[in-house]
Amino acid sequence: MTVSLNTLFETIGVPTSDDMAKPLYAVLPVPGYQSYFIGKDRDSRACLLVATIDDSQRQPSPIRLESLDVQFELPCRLKKERELAKNGRFTVIRCRSLDGETVRYFLSVCEVVLRTIGDNPARREIASAVHRLAVIFQKTQKPPARTVNGLFGELYLLSRSSNPARALTAWRIDDAARFDFVDGDVRLDVKTTSSRERTHIFSYEQCNPPPGTIAVAASMFVERVSRGISLRSLLDHIAEIVGPQIDLALKLHEVTAATLGTSLNESMSLSFDGKLAESSLRFFNLTNLPAIRGPLPAGVSGVRFRSDLSMSNAISIADLIDLDPVFSSLLPKRNEI
Repeated sequence: MTVSLNTLFETIGVPTSDDMAKPLYAVLPVPGYQSYFIGKDRDSRACLLVATIDDSQRQPSPIRLESLDVQFELPCRLKKERELAKNGRFTVIRCRSLDGETVRYFLSVCEVVLRTIGDNPARREIASAVHRLAVIFQKTQKPPARTVNGLFGELYLLSRSSNPARALTAWRIDDAARFDFVDGDVRLDVKTTSSRERTHIFSYEQCNPPPGTIAVAASMFVERVSRGISLRSLLDHIAEIVGPQIDLALKLHEVTAATLGTSLNESMSLSFDGKLAESSLRFFNLTNLPAIRGPLPAGVSGVRFRSDLSMSNAISIADLIDLDPVFSSLLPKRNEI
C-alpha cells in the first residue's frame, strides 16, 4: 500500500443523501486491495469498510468503545465520487472521535489490520483482527502509565537501533517490567531528563540485576520544542521499518497505547529536540552507578532512589558489544554516537 489511509481519508467529502434508511458512506477503494474501502460517514467520522467472505461462522457481536465501534455484516450504501450509490454488506470499523490525532492513529492501526488479514478475509479473520484493534483502543481509555518524555526516549532508541525489529521484540510488554528492553542476558533501561542534569530515578532491582546479566542505563536529555521529532513521526518510522512483521507492528501500537492511555491524543503531536537527544545519549553500567547495594532489610521492598550520574564513567557502544554481542542489535551503530 503506497498511499496512507490518512492521505486517502483527507480527500473524502462528507456524504449527503435524503435516504436515511441505511448508513451512507463516502468511500475510496484502498489501493492494492479489493475488499477494503476507506470511508467517511454522515458525521465525518473515519471508517474502514471490509467486505468479508461468509465462512458460515456465527456473526460476532458489535463492539462499542469510547473512541471505536465495530459492526459486522452491516447493510450499507457506498457513494464513490461521480458514481451512483451502491448497496452492500460490510464490516464497518469506525473511529468515533473527530480529534485529528486520534483519527490519524486509528487509520495507522487500520493499515496494520489490512496487512494482518490480507485481501478477501473470512469473517473469523476480521473478527480476530478487530479484537486486537479493540484491545489497543481499550488501553487508550486508561490513565497514562508512564511519562511522554520517557516514551519518547524509548521510541527514539528503538528508531536508532541497528536492528529495530529485534529491539522491538525485546521491548517491554507491560509497565510492570523492570527494564525497558530484555534480550538474553542483556537488560537495558532508558532514562530521560529535561533538567540538563544527568540525574535519574532507579529502582533497587535495576541497580542489583540478576547474576549473570548485564544491566545498562541509556541516559539522554529530552526537551520539547515547537518543531522537532514528534511521537507520531517516530511511530510511523518504526512501523515502516518493521511493516512486514505484523505482530511487531501491533506490539508497537499496543505498548504505545498502554503507555499514553488517555493522554494519547495530546501526546502524539508533541515534538522533541532530536539533536539534543542524539548528542546527550550515553550508556552506563548499572552495577557501577551510585546506588543502594546489598540485601535489603527484611520486609523492605519497592525501593527507588535518585542517582547522580555526573561523576560516573559512561561506557562506549564498542565496549558494550564486547561484553555481549546482543548490544550490536539494540544500540545505534558505533559511529552514530
